[in-house]
Amino acid sequence: MFQTIEECRSAWEAAGKHGTKSERIARNQKWIQYYQGVAQTQKDSLADRDPHAEEVVRGLTEAGWLTRGDSVFDIGAGTGKYALAFAKNAGQVTALEMDEASLCVLKSHAEQLGLTNIQCELGMWEAYQPNERFAVAFSSMCPAICDYDELLKMESIATRTCCLVAVTRGSYDLHRKKLMQLLCVKPEGGMTTEALWYYEMLYLMGRQPDVKNETRHFEYTLPVDEACQRNEAYFQIFGIPAAQSRPVLHEYFNERAENGLVYDETHLNTALICWRPPKGNE
Repeated sequence: MFQTIEECRSAWEAAGKHGTKSERIARNQKWIQYYQGVAQTQKDSLADRDPHAEEVVRGLTEAGWLTRGDSVFDIGAGTGKYALAFAKNAGQVTALEMDEASLCVLKSHAEQLGLTNIQCELGMWEAYQPNERFAVAFSSMCPAICDYDELLKMESIATRTCCLVAVTRGSYDLHRKKLMQLLCVKPEGGMTTEALWYYEMLYLMGRQPDVKNETRHFEYTLPVDEACQRNEAYFQIFGIPAAQSRPVLHEYFNERAENGLVYDETHLNTALICWRPPKGNE
């Protein structure tokens, strides 16, 4: 347990290596290509509400963190699974996302579902200048909320509720760790913040965060080519060019494929962290 905010800030940065704001913005540029690839697989898909996002929003409503008619700001909205769920249960939803392809998917799905209360904003949280406040500030697994200053910024736009979905220990992707070893990849930092850091900092800030832990497990298959393409884009983030990763990925996945399909699984432990910002925010 840390005794001061400064102690926690230093330890958090040492563990996460998130760097300065300019360094984070430069790192974000590398992630955009990866998110574009993910969005590409969804661009022609039919809109389908995400059951987990619906459950999270329902739980926030039942617990009083969210009420009908609330305005919601979704930081790092991606293709919009939470924004769509909020739009069904809240008032105006503003979705901030740095990848234009992801926002296109969000807009398409909102239109298909007849949701007209979602406003999309293209941009990075690091460069976002808040000029209004929202009843609820929300973010799920977004690397942008990575230190004390970003928590304060998140609080500055919320009048009643702040909410984060964060990863906890024990989460894994079946193939990712082995592939990182084969390609000699050592992440230099800037990945998603573990829930423990948020809780420690919020405690030192004098907040009283409510925490709900959850475990989800996914099993699925992918065509070999799709598995390779996804991972090529992922490892380019860490400086491994596709020409270098492609032969390794093809050999790895072809050895494990059956009838051209690769089995994969993701185990995800998360924490839903909610708290009230200072009363002066009203």
